[in-house]
Amino acid sequence: MDKVTPIIRLGGPVLAILIAGLGSFQPQYWLLGVAAWMLLWWITETVHLGVTALLPLVLFPALEIAQAKSLATYYAHPLVYLFFGGFVLALALEKAGLHYRVALWILRKTGTKDHQLLAGFMLATAFMSMWISNTATSIMMLPIVTSVIAVLEPKQREKLARPILLSVAWAANIGGMATLIGTPPNMIFAGFMSEYLNRQIGFIEWLPIGLSASALLGTIAFFILRRGLEKTPLTASEEERSRSWLEDEWTRLGVVSPAQRRVAYIFSLTALLWILRPYLSIWLPSVQWSDTGIALAAALFLFTVSDGSSRSLLKWEDTKSLPWGILLLFGGGLALAGTLQASPWFEILGEQLQSLQGIPFGAWLLVMALIGVFATELLSNMALVSALLPLVYTLATALGLDFYSLSLPLVLGASCAFMLPMATPPNAIVFSTGSLSMSYMIYRGIALNLIAVVALFVVTWLFHFMG
Repeated sequence: MDKVTPIIRLGGPVLAILIAGLGSFQPQYWLLGVAAWMLLWWITETVHLGVTALLPLVLFPALEIAQAKSLATYYAHPLVYLFFGGFVLALALEKAGLHYRVALWILRKTGTKDHQLLAGFMLATAFMSMWISNTATSIMMLPIVTSVIAVLEPKQREKLARPILLSVAWAANIGGMATLIGTPPNMIFAGFMSEYLNRQIGFIEWLPIGLSASALLGTIAFFILRRGLEKTPLTASEEERSRSWLEDEWTRLGVVSPAQRRVAYIFSLTALLWILRPYLSIWLPSVQWSDTGIALAAALFLFTVSDGSSRSLLKWEDTKSLPWGILLLFGGGLALAGTLQASPWFEILGEQLQSLQGIPFGAWLLVMALIGVFATELLSNMALVSALLPLVYTLATALGLDFYSLSLPLVLGASCAFMLPMATPPNAIVFSTGSLSMSYMIYRGIALNLIAVVALFVVTWLFHFMG
């Protein structure tokens, strides 16, 4: 791959020049060429996704495609700041160690029988992934998993290690679907809806569909992994050793520190305000409430409230670990989609799509779910959603379909890469332990992928007709 990377990097601009040359280098052909360039780099990830997202801001003004001033507004979209606030909140949870404490608390409550351990790890991982990145969640959960497994007898360790490790990867991917800030595809979709349909998708608006899909898939994943565990249950001594390890680890954490307590207060208040935000405008009409404002207020508190000593809960230096590239990707995706939307190309595409008028809406939902679930096994979920949402919008406009419902199985499906180790960071993290074989992951992952297609079809179909 290292030898191919320079060729692909060079292939981006070469492809843009070739496409532009087909149209005598007119601006609309340059637009098509730059779009192909960005898609090539996004799909192959030979250049960081965030860096690729800067191409519209650099090239569109130079090629007289769009003005820099109008393009810059995409990169400063209010939802960019909502996600920034969410990232800062997640950073505070990690820095204070509150996420580890919550994960252990859930495990202690679920119990130490084999199926209880499986459920506990899935619940803890999924809950954490609702608020912090699935990569960070998996990295945090992995040492807990390996420590619990280490206290088991060899035969039980061999039986439980693979399902529990795989459950962490699956739950990390599934949990992010539940909240608006849980995974980048949800954010990108909300930004697209706000920009092009003037429809605000806030935290509470996303929660019913996201949480429903997450809970359904999480339950299905649990039963897939639980199969066979009942044949050789843990012995009483093994349960006791697992319970002792969890209790020892909980005791080692000690009492809740002032920093953890204050982060918990801010986190809880922020989540509560996000949930109550639609009603706050009624109760306090003099205040203009928004999810973005609530997120930024939380970030402000985290940078200014003391951690119990002379230091604040967060310092600006801590933000070096924030996923800044995702914020750039969000802006670049909107800039590309917006510029394409205003060009003649989407009008031409819409006319061509009229020939598909007779296909039922349900069939389109199924196609979107299939694309979302299986394409994300090979492509970045962020790149997939950024690239396809404008096309789905054109399809919906041309055929008179509901864009919101049509997009949901694609967006949710982009978080459902359960099959290949390289499909998502959580998959790669658990595969790196050496306990999981490729065949083990693919055999169970393809089953969950196929079930996920059906589940997302059913969920989005029901929400479409109930809404």
